[in-house]
Amino acid sequence: MTTSQLTISSKAFKIKETETFTGLSFATQATLQTLSRHVPDVANNLYAEATRLGLDITGPIQWIYTGINGDETNEFQLAIVLPISQTGNQSDSFSYQSFPAFRCASYSHTGLWSDFGELYNALFFQLYRDCYQNDGCVREIYSVVDFENPENCVTEVQIGLV
Repeated sequence: MTTSQLTISSKAFKIKETETFTGLSFATQATLQTLSRHVPDVANNLYAEATRLGLDITGPIQWIYTGINGDETNEFQLAIVLPISQTGNQSDSFSYQSFPAFRCASYSHTGLWSDFGELYNALFFQLYRDCYQNDGCVREIYSVVDFENPENCVTEVQIGLV
């Protein structure tokens, strides 16, 4: 068996400030072990509900993790969010939520989601090496989702900074 370690450029991060946005949101408590329960049903249901309500979608699905620490059994807050331009009629299944701007280290990953464990190890190694501190929030923005050819998936990882 061959193992490989994911490597990223030493200057892979872009430090930036995100913009405030409103989203149609699903919220739950989760662990790293239970995340797969929400793929792809929640995202599909968010898109369907936004369409039913006539909402203007302004961006791709985001998964927002609050209180995550890398421990597979640690429970944290998970929000799966579809950005929209404005709120509308009340949803039967989801809520409207405003997400504040935040300062983050951003990295664009093209490839398999199964690489995320190694990717996060490499990203946090670089984050701490460069003397940054995580604020307990991580966002994943799923710009390209391709279940048939998952190596084509593009995900922006945003690690919140103190």
